[in-house]
Amino acid sequence: MSKRFSELKLDGLTIRGVAQGGVETCLMMPELGLMFDVGMCPRGSLRYNTILASHGHADHLGGLFYLLSQRGLMKLGAPDVYVPVEILPRLQSMLEHWSSIEDFELGARFCGVSPGERFQVGDNLDVLPLRTSHRVPSLGYVVYRTTWGLMPEYVGRTGVELGALRRAGTRITSPRRCALLCVTGDTRIEFFLGQEEARKCRVLVHEVTSWDGRRGVSVTREWGHTHVDEIIACAERFEGDALVLVHRSLRHSRAEAEAIVRTRFPVGVRDRVHVFGH
Repeated sequence: MSKRFSELKLDGLTIRGVAQGGVETCLMMPELGLMFDVGMCPRGSLRYNTILASHGHADHLGGLFYLLSQRGLMKLGAPDVYVPVEILPRLQSMLEHWSSIEDFELGARFCGVSPGERFQVGDNLDVLPLRTSHRVPSLGYVVYRTTWGLMPEYVGRTGVELGALRRAGTRITSPRRCALLCVTGDTRIEFFLGQEEARKCRVLVHEVTSWDGRRGVSVTREWGHTHVDEIIACAERFEGDALVLVHRSLRHSRAEAEAIVRTRFPVGVRDRVHVFGH
């Protein structure tokens, strides 16, 4: 795996890819079969049939048409590409132009989605897009997993008893829906503050681009990003298991970021905070 790639395993969920502020962002979740943004089409990205794009900036979506071209050559089929509805017409037009330039029909099933417009991405997975606060139309995505568990009134029954109930047509299980993951893409801190759904996710992947005074809070906000000082101030509002900080500017090393987590984040949350990226 390339040195610029990172991998983080969190209780059955793997986050793999690259997330460098202003350079490239592509996050792959192999257990879910989902990829968030495309970056420059890094190694491993071709296998994903479902892509959730946060916004149209080139460091997040610049490799899309190369990815489509490569998938076509490898006969992998057209992926489902979910994008903010505002950029859908231009992406469709670009698809036509790239196909014409290559003299090869590029395949993609583009779907423009709006905040609050839920959609299915698998038998037991559905996604809620939420508006983020960036310089261009942008979305974060909450992924929910539905499992089926035994109803409380049947807990403790033997396998023979449960089998008899099933054969008699009795429903003995009920659905349990878990907010498994949220990936923000690029956003100001307003997303974290305003979206309780995101703060309650088991894993929240949130951008923190600036980590010291070389680019202060006000300038960071002008560019539509989050400064570490802002998330430190409200980190205790996170209710999930893992807060993963991505999109770090190349100004800051991983060691610097990890030192800040150890020394400046509130004690009650710092053990749940993870720095992603080399």
